[in-house]
Amino acid sequence: MKLALPALSLALAASVAAQFYNESAAFQLVLISDDPSVNGDTLSACHSGAAIEALCLSNSNTTSKPDPIPAASFHFNFSDSVVTPNETLGQPGILTYWLQTSTTPIPSAVELYSDPTTNTAIPLFYPGADRATTMAFDENDMLNIQGYINYSTSPPTAGNTTAYYRWWACRIYYIGYTYEALVWVEGPGEPETPRCAKVGVKRVFI
Repeated sequence: MKLALPALSLALAASVAAQFYNESAAFQLVLISDDPSVNGDTLSACHSGAAIEALCLSNSNTTSKPDPIPAASFHFNFSDSVVTPNETLGQPGILTYWLQTSTTPIPSAVELYSDPTTNTAIPLFYPGADRATTMAFDENDMLNIQGYINYSTSPPTAGNTTAYYRWWACRIYYIGYTYEALVWVEGPGEPETPRCAKVGVKRVFI
């Protein structure tokens, strides 16, 4: 059954409702930026707690990751039962990663972790997909988050699906771990954290 537009927002908010069971081929995530210090770098999964991983820059040098590490392999899970509002902007789904352990791999999905005292959210992989944030890859394989409400008007207006590309590379702090990692800016401005680099996130299949 196809979801109507009013119901689509619920599917975009909760992966359980969307049932994103279809898994894509493996790919890496490559950063595109005007900043040469990060342009062309890849993203890795960096330990940030019990079965929690941040999307750190593979070649970065920080307290918690002093040396380069290999790029991680990711997947994109999608659903046949969720309408794609705009094919050019991409099919809604969730970004997933198989965390390797000494026993069995743990399926994980990205959720944006928000701290209400700042304007950036950290994409973190948590086990399962109950709280995953819905994302998409557009026709150029660039990662985005879509919304159909325009908050720049008063009152906000709804109806047109828009893709947002508010990705930056910043130094992050999360429960004692410090990385140079991918962050999402909540709103149209720049990150509060100094010396961040604006990036695009491109999917490159392996």
